[in-house]
Amino acid sequence: MASDDFDGDDKAEWSSRSEGIFIRILHKHVKMGELDSKTTFIKRHWCVIDDELFAETNKRYTIPKLKSKFNRLRKKYREFSDLIKHPGFDWNPVTNTITAPDSVWAAYVKSVPGVKPYRKKGLENYHILGEIFSGNTATSQMHLSLSQLSPTSDDERELSENLIKSRVHVDAPKDDDLMDLAVECRKEKRVRRSLDQTSEHIPKLWDKLELYLEICTKVVIQKLEKINEKSSEPSPKTEMYSIQQCIDAAEAMGDVDNDTFNKLMEKIVDLEWRKIFLSMTDDRKRAWLASL
Repeated sequence: MASDDFDGDDKAEWSSRSEGIFIRILHKHVKMGELDSKTTFIKRHWCVIDDELFAETNKRYTIPKLKSKFNRLRKKYREFSDLIKHPGFDWNPVTNTITAPDSVWAAYVKSVPGVKPYRKKGLENYHILGEIFSGNTATSQMHLSLSQLSPTSDDERELSENLIKSRVHVDAPKDDDLMDLAVECRKEKRVRRSLDQTSEHIPKLWDKLELYLEICTKVVIQKLEKINEKSSEPSPKTEMYSIQQCIDAAEAMGDVDNDTFNKLMEKIVDLEWRKIFLSMTDDRKRAWLASL
C-alpha cells in the first residue's frame, strides 16, 4: 500500500511530459561525461540540470527532488531489466509489451510489487534509461528477447518469405512519435501461409532477424538524434537570477578557488542570495566570497 501511495505522489508531482524532459536532460549530461563515479552528479551539475528543467517546464523542482526522482528512475530501470530477463516473460521491444502466464505474473508481482504496471505497458524511455544507468543501449535486451523465441518450422518459413519479399525495408519515421516505428515493424511480421518450398532453400530465420533488428535499431537511433537536436536549441524562457548566471559570474572572475566556489554553491541555492550576489560589483563579489 505504501508503494502505491508513493507512486501516486510521484505522478502528482511529475507529469509524463516533465518526466520525459528530465530524462532527456539527464541523458545529455551523461553523454557529456558528467555522471560522477557512474552513480550521480555533483552539486554544480545538479544546479545546471535544475535550471534547464525549469526553462522547459517553468517549474522549479529543487535539487533534493531531482535526486529523489533520479533514484526512483534507476530503481524502475533495474526492476524492468530484471523482469524481462526472468524466465517465463517475453518482451516485445517494438510494442514495449510483456507477455507471460497469469500464474507467472502473480508470483513475480508478489515478490516485486513495483513491476505491476508493466503488465499493461512496459517501462517508457527504457532504451534511454539504459544509456543513463548502465552505459548500454537496450539493443542487448532486444537480442535477449529474440533469443528466447522458439519458432516452429512453419513460423520460420512464414517470416523468411515475408522478409525476402519485403527486402526487410523500414522507412524512417517522419514525425516525433515512435508509433510509426511500431507500425512499420508490424508490417514486416505479416506473413502468408501459402509457401510451398523446402526449408533448405530459405535463408535461416535468425540471419534475417539479425538484419531486421539492426534496421529497427537504426531507426530508433535516428529518433534519439532528432530528440537531442531539439534539446540543444535555445529555450525562449530565461529565468532572472538563475544559478547558472551566478556560476558564470563566478567563473568570469577567474580567481575563485574550489573551496570558495563550493561555499558559493551552497549559498546560491537560495534565490535571495542569488539576487544579492548578481547585484554586486566584481570587487564586492570578491570581498564577499573571501568572507565565506
